[in-house]
Amino acid sequence: MKDIKNMAKQFFVSSYFRKIIFIIIIVAAIILIFFPVEYTKVLTISNQETREVYLKVAVDDGDVVEYAWIHSFEHIPWNEEYEIEESNNLMLIKIEVAGFGAGIPEDKGKVSIENGIIIMRDINEEFEEINWINSNTALKCISLNDEEIIKGSDLPHHEPLNLKVKEEFKICPRRFR
Repeated sequence: MKDIKNMAKQFFVSSYFRKIIFIIIIVAAIILIFFPVEYTKVLTISNQETREVYLKVAVDDGDVVEYAWIHSFEHIPWNEEYEIEESNNLMLIKIEVAGFGAGIPEDKGKVSIENGIIIMRDINEEFEEINWINSNTALKCISLNDEEIIKGSDLPHHEPLNLKVKEEFKICPRRFR
């Protein structure tokens, strides 16, 4: 038993082992000095069950995510706007809908009617993530800061999907937009 301890002790203090540790430290220092390392905030859309990622895009605090729906029964447009919070949560700030029907709220935030469209502002409901069963016919698109990032028809039909904002550690981060 004493011989095994001595052998282990010798191994860890050997010049070979010290050289390896020295090289690892030098490589880590070079990476930290010459390559940017940071957390990048990303919005991902993935399958709730398989975790397969369908979309990953870099975002910033204050960016606005918009869902554009066609209500499945009444076939009326329905838009929801969410602001990305510093906490990575999504704050529902506005709903625009052309009429009322099954499942459409009637009293969220401050309600007004403009050009025949019902607008609910200042809703301020916070969500950690958004989960839904995708319909290629109901979800028109998802936009980021008024720029379409994915169509509902580009996502799998009748699959449970998840939209979430999170931070990822990146070495040499690239923007996904």
